[in-house]
Amino acid sequence: MNRIETKERPTILDRVESFGFRVFDEPNFDLNIIGVRRMSNRQHNEFDDAIHVCYRMLDFWVEEWGPATTDPGSYWLTKPDYKPCAIYYHPQQARGAYQIGFHRGNSSHECLKQVRPVKFWRDSNKDEHADYAGFVHKDLIGLNIHRSSTRPEGSHFVDKYSAGCQVFKYARDLKRLIELCKLQIEHHPNWAKEFTYTLISEE
Repeated sequence: MNRIETKERPTILDRVESFGFRVFDEPNFDLNIIGVRRMSNRQHNEFDDAIHVCYRMLDFWVEEWGPATTDPGSYWLTKPDYKPCAIYYHPQQARGAYQIGFHRGNSSHECLKQVRPVKFWRDSNKDEHADYAGFVHKDLIGLNIHRSSTRPEGSHFVDKYSAGCQVFKYARDLKRLIELCKLQIEHHPNWAKEFTYTLISEE
């Protein structure tokens, strides 16, 4: 992931607060995991969003981020016989909704696994256009935070990698997120081993 250190709190956290969401600021790996959905000049089926991780150390802040998708790939959006319908994750702060686990039970694909209900839209019209509207569902349906291909260059297109999950383009960025989550557990052993994911739109 890209990484910067600063004495000032990262400005993305001001935007998180502007939606009424909480910012976590205890010293030493109190993680703010934030998805940012691109709203202008969107490219269908590409990793044109980002996932940020912000945390405070003793006397400075760190912000890390990598390219990702917060939207489903074209494969699931347009598949005529996919009856569950592709899913768009609704902007929200999903408090304690994730734990370290394995994506679809695959022990070689560590991820942040959904363990509490989150909000989402279903898109059933079988086109590639984002439909951020309609009835808002809330359920526990396996909307994990994981990676695309293990190739160093990742996957160029989202395609099958997301039917609604939040997906990093590069496996190394997911690996770094899991490392940070484990550091939070190590530094705060009395905290619940759960992680909050916040999804916001770009400015």
